[in-house]
Amino acid sequence: MALVKKNQISGQVAIKADEDGAVASGSKLLAEAQKRKARTFARQQKAAERIAAATSQLASGIAESASAAEELRKASEQIAQGAEEAAGAAQESQKAVDHGAGLIRNPRPPLPRSSGRRNCRIPMPPMRLPRPRSPPSG
Repeated sequence: MALVKKNQISGQVAIKADEDGAVASGSKLLAEAQKRKARTFARQQKAAERIAAATSQLASGIAESASAAEELRKASEQIAQGAEEAAGAAQESQKAVDHGAGLIRNPRPPLPRSSGRRNCRIPMPPMRLPRPRSPPSG
């Protein structure tokens, strides 16, 4: 007699008949199926744990990059403020240089000198110097 396999759906035990007509127990097949399910579940669980670890690392990386971006923003603001101050100082320096160059190009005419003594006298009150004090005796 040929091998006949009869499977029943909904997880019942499969029955095999061999040439002698003896019915073999499906316990070995059931055990193998359970082992396969356990291995599959273990693989899925391991994959889920790896995904959770990767997600956690990704979240911490995102938080770190957000913090770094905030620091970069603050540093950029400070640089911009320093640049504005430097530009103002450069403008003031440019004005001073332009003024000096203008004086060199177009000097003012010298003031007329008076001949002889000045006729203008300003009366000044007499100066009184303080008298030196003698050291205290003691």
